[in-house]
Amino acid sequence: MTINDLHFKIAAAKSFLNSEMVKIRTNGETVSPFDLRELGNRLDMIHEVERRGIRNLDERELRKISRLMIQLEDIRPSQN
Repeated sequence: MTINDLHFKIAAAKSFLNSEMVKIRTNGETVSPFDLRELGNRLDMIHEVERRGIRNLDERELRKISRLMIQLEDIRPSQN
């Protein structure tokens, strides 16, 4: 996965997670595969990557964020 691919996937994942958080907060019930804490943790991870910059991540952090992107891609199509 290239840096540009990862950048676009991060933007899409951030949008997806934010929309899931809005669904949970407005409906009052869990309609998402995640709870608020899980959504918050994943958004925190994405915000940290954005803060530091994708190019400044070490190998372990790149694997971790790539794994998160793959996990979210697996979940996202099943929601639509």
